[in-house]
Amino acid sequence: MSRELGKIWLLLDSRQPGGIESHVLQLADGLKLYGKEVQVVFLQDYGDHPLRGALRDRGIASCSLSGSFISLRLALRQHRPAILHTHGYKAGIYGRLAALLCGIPSLSTYHAGEIGRGKMAIYDWLDRQSARLANKVFAVSPQIAKRLPINSELADNFVNTHGLSHSDGQQIAFVGRLSHEKGPDYFLQLARHFPQHHFHFYGDGPMASPLYREAPDNLHFHGMQRDMSVVWPHIGILVMPSRYEGLPMSALEAMARGIPVLASQVGALDQLIENGCNGWLISPGEQQQLQKRLGEWLTMPPTERQQLSLSARAKIEQRFSANIAIPQLLHHYQLAAACHVAN
Repeated sequence: MSRELGKIWLLLDSRQPGGIESHVLQLADGLKLYGKEVQVVFLQDYGDHPLRGALRDRGIASCSLSGSFISLRLALRQHRPAILHTHGYKAGIYGRLAALLCGIPSLSTYHAGEIGRGKMAIYDWLDRQSARLANKVFAVSPQIAKRLPINSELADNFVNTHGLSHSDGQQIAFVGRLSHEKGPDYFLQLARHFPQHHFHFYGDGPMASPLYREAPDNLHFHGMQRDMSVVWPHIGILVMPSRYEGLPMSALEAMARGIPVLASQVGALDQLIENGCNGWLISPGEQQQLQKRLGEWLTMPPTERQQLSLSARAKIEQRFSANIAIPQLLHHYQLAAACHVAN
């Protein structure tokens, strides 16, 4: 266990920023802070990607492959990282098999709380069934863990809280993919109920066009953001009326800046949010509860808002920070590497 780890590869297949990308950035940054040699490997190059710039700004190496299984296998054979850690459907399916064939220990984190349809449903099934090929499997929520065919370990998402400034913003915001599972339609209805207040969408997705057509005048669309760090200071409360979730990075990133979260009680959000203490949880789809809780925040005295904000930030520091998560993960990396050498 005392043997020093070599290079760690974080593998993903990514077209645009999202929760997995945010997680990989936090993970790579945390590993670097702990003095580990880490590289983020994109299975395929889809062009300009905000994650690349964020990695470059932090001095973290990244590279792209051709998108094929063969290119991944050849890269693993040539560079022989000590650990391959996969994130997402395609990266997981390709990565676990390629690592097994190359004799490299692999670990996989399962992030997705929703069940896809069509082609995505096939990817989801293959991704779950091939979990058996990994040396270690993590799931970010109990619901995700239950869908896996092998035992997995619950692993909280986390954020690096070092240097994060406190938000004093006032915006009512939705941050995430504009898709059915995230519940942006509920956010639109919420904006209609409070016409005297402004609401803000940060994100893009398949529901963007119908939402735009139905939006009231007080609902503003900002589209996909390349750098959320410049947006968070303007946000006062994050609304997440999701139908499905794991443990969303946007909730962690908000609370780390003192922004309370009003969310549906889905996935592992009840591990993060203490109702009425650092945010609110509502039953999924309960629009009246959503309206009531937002109304409470809007009429809350400044001293109570401040306490809510401090409690939100404290929760992240106590359980969901990189200082807690990275040492635990490094322990599993060491175990996987040691077992591989022993075998």
